[in-house]
Amino acid sequence: MGMSNDDELAHLRDARKQELVKQMQQQAESQVEAEQHQAETQQEAEQLTELMRTILTPDARQRLARVELAYPDLALTVKHHLAVLSREERIAVPVDDEMLKRILAGMSDDRRETSIRRL
Repeated sequence: MGMSNDDELAHLRDARKQELVKQMQQQAESQVEAEQHQAETQQEAEQLTELMRTILTPDARQRLARVELAYPDLALTVKHHLAVLSREERIAVPVDDEMLKRILAGMSDDRRETSIRRL
């Protein structure tokens, strides 16, 4: 009877060990996927930055950099929008600061206006 308990214990240990190995493999795979996704995102950001150098004037690039500090999502949306417009040749290159202001204003209209009222 003592032998069957030892066998059962050994079986449980083996099962747990296999479960742990499987978990470690899954974690390693998900880490590799996350690193690949991060590398792709980084490469896309670098390509967009390089494209902005050719599309925007220096003043417009500075403005977009300031917008990116305050509103990273808005800046990314503007960059994608400019890239599409440039690719489709629907925008005059280089885009100056005034044109970028108009584009930003048009995209910022979607944001909700916040006002504070006293009750």
